Amino acid sequence: MRLLKNSNTIRMIFGILMVLIYLAMSYVFAIINPLALSRPFAIIIGVLLFIYGIFRAFRLWKQ
Repeated sequence: MRLLKNSNTIRMIFGILMVLIYLAMSYVFAIINPLALSRPFAIIIGVLLFIYGIFRAFRLWKQ
């Protein structure tokens, strides 16, 4: 039983970490643009990463 609880805790921490990474990457691509991509393309990538980060957060919250 303890292993199952520990596994759920690790999964929750990993999920939160991934949401934060996706949101941070969306900021980096949309605002900073480190790869010197064209501005519209960088914003599109940033928006897609932001939407996916919100989607992952919603799925994590639903669990």
